[in-house]
Amino acid sequence: MIEATAWRIATHIKSVVPQHPASVEVLNHSLIIVINFFTVVGLSLIGSIFTGQTKEVILLLQCFAILRQLTGGLHLESSTLCAVATAATATILSLVPSNYEMTLILTSVALLMVLNYAPAGIDQQTIIPERFYPILKVVGVILISSNFWFASHWAAMAYFVQGIMLMAYVNLKGGDLVES
Repeated sequence: MIEATAWRIATHIKSVVPQHPASVEVLNHSLIIVINFFTVVGLSLIGSIFTGQTKEVILLLQCFAILRQLTGGLHLESSTLCAVATAATATILSLVPSNYEMTLILTSVALLMVLNYAPAGIDQQTIIPERFYPILKVVGVILISSNFWFASHWAAMAYFVQGIMLMAYVNLKGGDLVES
């Protein structure tokens, strides 16, 4: 659905402004990213209205998105499926109770997964040159490590889920690890 909507908008933009320097494909790709973002946020906010966990959902999404940009991970084939899965996961995780020990465990496991698997699968999604990938890993490790200070259960869960997405990419897709 997101892909089809983006394609229709991209072709319309190109028909209205044919001299625009971006091709329909480039416009389409950019629109998929934008529509996907707003779909995830919109669905998550709708879910959080029903659960009463809006602050928690927003924090989960922020932590997940930042670490994901730094480390990569498994991508679903459909943007629509990705948006629904991300929003559902954030909404469900916002309801999970925890304690300090579980927060430390999730943060520790996430840290180990990022150390072992990041970055993975970001070569087609970033303009950052590969020589900087080790820096992305270090920043990801610093980000996760900061949760030992903040002890945010929501951040720990988001980082843990992102760690699973990294591990899944490497193990299911046979992705190559970037040596760092």
